Amino acid sequence: MRLAVIQIAIKIGDITPLRAENWLIVPDDRQSLVETIGGVEVQDFGRVEDGDKFSCAVTLAGGDASTLFDYWHNRTRVTVIDEGAQNFENMRVVVKEYTRLTPFTSYFSAKLEFWRK
Repeated sequence: MRLAVIQIAIKIGDITPLRAENWLIVPDDRQSLVETIGGVEVQDFGRVEDGDKFSCAVTLAGGDASTLFDYWHNRTRVTVIDEGAQNFENMRVVVKEYTRLTPFTSYFSAKLEFWRK
């Protein structure tokens, strides 16, 4: 019996990183709340999907890193596809930190966030 190999990858716009790890989604989960403050009823109806933040760490070849930095600097909206092949459209790329990989200086490691707004 032959075992199948499952390729786990993400896609960021036109980029497919060499490696992606620590994919994390932090929901903007505002608890449902109805409260009266100074005679005014204030309502908050829970999760605000547009406020969710996505993050991961990636390893990129130099050309893909250049494209990624262009997305970041130009605030370009891209489609991000996660490891489970779920599409998240209209995401903004935020580079939280990056470094060149020694001794392979044409490769980069970066920590990223993706925002909907």
